[in-house]
Amino acid sequence: MLRTQLDWPNPSSDGLVEYSIHTSDVHPRDRFQYWYESSRRVLGPYENRPDQRAGFEGDLRYLPVPGMSLIVFRCNGMRAWRTERQANIFGDLVHIIMPLTGTVKLRQDGREAELGAGDICLNDAGRASTFIQSPQARCLVVEFQRRECEARLGQLSRWTARRIDGKQGGGALASAFARLLPDQISFMSIQSQAEIARQFLDLVALAAKEMEGVAFAHSSARLASLLRLKAVVDSNLTNSNVTCEELAAAAGISVRYANQLLDAEQTSLQKLLFSQRIEKCQAALADPAQAHRQISDIAYSWGFGDVSHFGRLFKAMTGMTPRDYRKLNILAR
Repeated sequence: MLRTQLDWPNPSSDGLVEYSIHTSDVHPRDRFQYWYESSRRVLGPYENRPDQRAGFEGDLRYLPVPGMSLIVFRCNGMRAWRTERQANIFGDLVHIIMPLTGTVKLRQDGREAELGAGDICLNDAGRASTFIQSPQARCLVVEFQRRECEARLGQLSRWTARRIDGKQGGGALASAFARLLPDQISFMSIQSQAEIARQFLDLVALAAKEMEGVAFAHSSARLASLLRLKAVVDSNLTNSNVTCEELAAAAGISVRYANQLLDAEQTSLQKLLFSQRIEKCQAALADPAQAHRQISDIAYSWGFGDVSHFGRLFKAMTGMTPRDYRKLNILAR
């Protein structure tokens, strides 16, 4: 991807690599050209017509974390668009767009969404679109892999350039969640960041389907069942005796239906249970405050009844033994 070619990384205090663009230190006559060239290295190829070329100013922050990337940018007004040819290289990406201040218009698939602060809409980065930003707008874009969005929403062209009200219902929850991401995500562990990405995307999907009402009641019911199932799994990670049958029953569904729901995410109920437990063990092994704990104690505390099975599963999922994983992460701090 183009983003791997950036040459001005700014590592944050926790090791996350962050990229930023500021025009304030650039001569006024060169600011737009600097912005245009620099932002294309982050956002990829696109076209841009500023409201004020001579007096242009703007800034951009790009923060990639596990499961998603965050882009926050501001400028004093512009119209940006991506042609089909330019969009082709982004076929595996989807953007969730939300103005933090000001207004934004997004045009795609024959529709136009006009967004106020806190409103949300989806943009398929792999297809042509137009983005119009007011002079007062500061915008958040959350980037996801297409497969993750399609697993929750199906055909994306149904949802692009459709405004999700950020002031009520599921849209308000997703909007409030999104506002916290840029400032808070870097304080969280890698495992937590990936889980937050999944939870935010689940919220957006639920808000989008809620907006559609009864027309997609069946799809919304599937998503509700999936969210309920994941909550049950999460609350039983420390229960070493729990079975898949018990988990599914607690979610009000059968094991067969649970696996059908999870198939879109290329996993199963048993794999989800084990992978969630391994993630919790990873976090504990990487935590200096838990360096005194025996590896077996950590495994038992997160529901593994057999340390040998835990070790094999941990290596299969992470590529290293629990002991090596602990050494690598503790020493890296």
